Amino acid sequence: MKVELTNTPFLTASEIGELASGLDSLHGRVLKAIERLQNDIDTRKKAAAERWKLVDLTTAERNRFVEKETFAAIGQIKDAAAKEIDAFYKQAGALYHPLMAQKIYYESPVKVLAREALGDERRSNYLQQLSLAGPAELAHFGQLAVGTKNKALAAAVLSRLDALPVKERPFSPNEFATAMDLDTFIKVREYLKIGELRLQGIILAIRTWKQGRSNPINTLGLALRSQKLDMKVLDSLEDDDHGRDE
Repeated sequence: MKVELTNTPFLTASEIGELASGLDSLHGRVLKAIERLQNDIDTRKKAAAERWKLVDLTTAERNRFVEKETFAAIGQIKDAAAKEIDAFYKQAGALYHPLMAQKIYYESPVKVLAREALGDERRSNYLQQLSLAGPAELAHFGQLAVGTKNKALAAAVLSRLDALPVKERPFSPNEFATAMDLDTFIKVREYLKIGELRLQGIILAIRTWKQGRSNPINTLGLALRSQKLDMKVLDSLEDDDHGRDE
């Protein structure tokens, strides 16, 4: 198997969480900005309608003048907000790209487990003791690692497991790593999911507003309502973000 190596910096789960938290916070700021801009448009539209009510015109003429004035107002508001919106895109990209780049390190529980206790003397000792272990003995120690959450032992079992012919393995590396229920893998998986959804939310909110659709925030809510996130992880990110603001 040939693998292409990249110069992608390795980030810890905590550092990845900070990127996801940044996107989550940015998402909230974007929604507030879009809401403010939409309110500006609605206010200008209402003012135009009130002003043209005082002019002696037919309903069709009045509506045409209101629409023309509103269109001009929307153009002015969008032009004035262009730099702000562009900054949102740049900030989102600066957070999103390094976040998604971490997939090469966290795309499977096997990769995460393989790094556990790296350089730890216990892992080296376990690996030496398991060097001649057969399938039955390896199965026992694999179960012991899962039952005791011993990551150093689990990493050693994984190394020995990889050395065995596929037919002799008591379980697959992925089954074993998944059974370890690694907190780091679970958290990073959610951080990546949050990052994906928040970027989608930012792009959708801005695009919807630019297209002049009514209630861009409601449209966004409908689009993301069906998505599932681990709310405990999301809440922890928001708590961390609030803590930094205080």
